[in-house]
Amino acid sequence: MKIINKIKEFFYRRKTLNEIYDDINTLDEVLLEKRLEIFKELITPKFAEIGLNNWDGKYIWYSDFNSDGIRNVIKYEVFRYFGGSFSYGNCYDFIPTFNNKNELRYHKSKSSISILDYKKIDGWQEEYEKNYTNQPYKISTVNEMKLRNSIQSVLNYNLPIIKNWFIANNTIDKNLQNILIKIENPEFEYDHIQRSISNDFIVSFIYALKKKDYQNTLKHMKNHFKKKLFQEDVEKQKIILKEKFDFFSKLQ
Repeated sequence: MKIINKIKEFFYRRKTLNEIYDDINTLDEVLLEKRLEIFKELITPKFAEIGLNNWDGKYIWYSDFNSDGIRNVIKYEVFRYFGGSFSYGNCYDFIPTFNNKNELRYHKSKSSISILDYKKIDGWQEEYEKNYTNQPYKISTVNEMKLRNSIQSVLNYNLPIIKNWFIANNTIDKNLQNILIKIENPEFEYDHIQRSISNDFIVSFIYALKKKDYQNTLKHMKNHFKKKLFQEDVEKQKIILKEKFDFFSKLQ
C-alpha cells in the first residue's frame, strides 16, 4: 500500500509541476474586484440552490438559522499562490467561542458568522493528508478562463457532497451523533495547527444547553482543555466559563 501511495504521489507531483509551468506561461491573475464579480455570477446561485441564500459579498455564503439554531456556512479560503478552496460546516446561535483576547463571542449576527463544526472539501482534505488527490478542489485565479473552469469543476463534483452533509447534520441530535464520531475518529491535522475550538468544545455546549446532561458537559470541556496547545489561555478561559455558566461551575 505504501508503494502504491508513493507512485500516486509521484504522478500527482508531476501533474502539479506541469500545471505550474502552464500557470507561469498563462499568468494574468484575476484580482479581487473581478474575482468577486465571477463569484457572484457562478458561485452564489449554486449555493442558493442548496439553501445558502445569503452572501457577505466576499468569501462567505450562509443559510438562515433553522429551528434548532443551526446555520449552514461555506467559506472560500485563499491560498498563498493564485487560488483557494472551500471549507464548510455549521454555525450555532447558542455556542460562543473565545476570540484572541479571551473574550466570549456568540455567532448570531451576520458580521460574526463562523464555521464551528468545520470541514475541508474532500479533495483538499485528501491532499492535505496524502499529498495527492484526484478530486477537484482548487479554484485557480491564474487567469479568468482557469477561474471559470475550475469553479465549474469544483462545484459540479463537490456540491452534491456538501448538500448531503448539510442534510445529514441539520438537527441537534444528528450534530451530536456525528461530532461524537469525529471525536473518536478525528480527521488528519498537523500537530502544530489548532483551531480556537474543538469538537469537544461544541459537544460540551450541546450537552449542556440542549440535553441538560451536565456530566458529559464537564467531561468534554475537560477533554477540550487537555488538548489545547496554548496552556497559558486555559486557566483564563476556565474562569470565564465558570463565571458565565452555572453548568461549568465544577470545571477543573
